[in-house]
Amino acid sequence: RAGGSNVDNLLLSFNVVVPLILYMGVGALLRKSGIVDAHAFRGANNIVFYAALPLLCFRAIAASDLSAVFESPFLLYCIIGILLLFSLASLIVPRVCKVDQRRSVLIMGTFRSNDAIFGLGVATALLGEDHLALMALAIALSVPLFNVLAVISMEHFQGGETTFWRLLLRILKNPVLLGCLAGFAASLIHLELPEIIATPVKGIASLTTPLAFVALGGTMTFDALKKNRVGVTVVSLLRLLVIPAVALSVFLLLGFRGEPIVVALIIFGAPVAMATYTMSVGMGADDELAGSLVAVTSVLSIVTMFFFIFVLKQLAFI
Repeated sequence: RAGGSNVDNLLLSFNVVVPLILYMGVGALLRKSGIVDAHAFRGANNIVFYAALPLLCFRAIAASDLSAVFESPFLLYCIIGILLLFSLASLIVPRVCKVDQRRSVLIMGTFRSNDAIFGLGVATALLGEDHLALMALAIALSVPLFNVLAVISMEHFQGGETTFWRLLLRILKNPVLLGCLAGFAASLIHLELPEIIATPVKGIASLTTPLAFVALGGTMTFDALKKNRVGVTVVSLLRLLVIPAVALSVFLLLGFRGEPIVVALIIFGAPVAMATYTMSVGMGADDELAGSLVAVTSVLSIVTMFFFIFVLKQLAFI
């Protein structure tokens, strides 16, 4: 229900963000106590990325009415918004930063959000597991787009050569995209999984949010924060406040309400994607800066998400 009393909206906002904080706290505690090491948390991230998240997207899309979702231009507007962000970041960052290893990280930090792992946790809490079709479709479109743009940016500033086939291979190997494509196929043929398969699929999919946030809490490090404080401050303000405020204003002016506004908040207001750090390590970019961006925005986004959710509920936009 849109709107609601101040107390109801505060409680909803708390109910969305507090479990995420607790999951991250469990991960941090396990790491600090030495019970689980960084290598194990990276393994947990792989479980989310290669199994739980693809199955969650598969279930959401397979059970949805795709024709109703695609009747709206909302997803097209999301793609345009991401492309605009990437273009602006690619124009502005090289003018204010002269170090190639940092340029690509700052560009990625600005346009690439953690909409899949972080966003689905928020979307599930706000919309419920039965209303994730639009979110899953937005992820199906944004994940390959984020990957293409990130590879272009990384290859350009790290002196590599970007080829069409190299990009295509990276996209086709993405497990989240494969899960979404399987969901499309299942929806089109009205596939009903037998209970013996549907039960473990649902169980593994339900691991996505808790396991992802426990792993995030266990892998976050703030060691290089002082050295990168200017870049982290600027990107955090853009990623968590300025960009979502502008994007939400545009979508509201276009007449969108309810579920699309929740999805827009997540696509444009989620913290810096964890893949930013992974790619930075693998391609010789400034991984210290990338790690600081992921850690700081992940923590601060808990506060900014609470703020946006509460305001949007108060104004009856969601």
